[in-house]
Amino acid sequence: MWLDGLFMAAPFYAAYTSLFQPTNISAWDDILLQFTLVESHCRDSATGMLRHGYDESKRAVWADPITGASPLVWIRAQGWYIMALVDVLEWFPREHRGYGMLKGWFLELAKALRREQDAESGGWWLVMGREYVGRRGNYIESSGTAMYTYGLLKGVRMGLFEGTGEVYLQVARRAYEGMVEKFVKRDGRGMLTWEGTVRVGSLDGRGDYQVSWRFCCWGMRGADIFPVLYRH
Repeated sequence: MWLDGLFMAAPFYAAYTSLFQPTNISAWDDILLQFTLVESHCRDSATGMLRHGYDESKRAVWADPITGASPLVWIRAQGWYIMALVDVLEWFPREHRGYGMLKGWFLELAKALRREQDAESGGWWLVMGREYVGRRGNYIESSGTAMYTYGLLKGVRMGLFEGTGEVYLQVARRAYEGMVEKFVKRDGRGMLTWEGTVRVGSLDGRGDYQVSWRFCCWGMRGADIFPVLYRH
């Protein structure tokens, strides 16, 4: 199971249920279950961040023998995840026992992102974790940075941070300003472009493999998110 997959299904599932079957407790329980599985296998209690995915059978060459989790924290996978959390919370019924769980997971990840934000650029590293900061081939990546900024800004707008909203608003503003400076460019024709988005990632446990995938110009996984986060 990949973190990415939570965004591909859960927000639509939650929106549909809220609009057409709001009393369908089985559906709300099912949405909660998907996040619970990821949290129980992929959350690193030491850092508050989540591994890219897990193998239930624990047979994959990269799988942790106890949790089944992949070994690395990949920026975009965690970006899909924070967007999934905040988008689902927008629809999830507050009286359901899972609302508090989802909100808690969102806040825990937000705290980790605040700690891991690069002080110079305001962004986040492709392969995350203190041991990978500045490692050869690793870089501040634009799509994941945009996704984190979206999640934090929407969380502030929804009031999820309660008394600490201003703190996370500043984190998001630093990230936004850094993206404008570093990733929004003009090409030879004077047209706006978006840079610094990694082409693809993998559950492979080798850090050198992950950073071997270079970034591309006008990578849509980042360019699509940037204007969406702007409205928050």
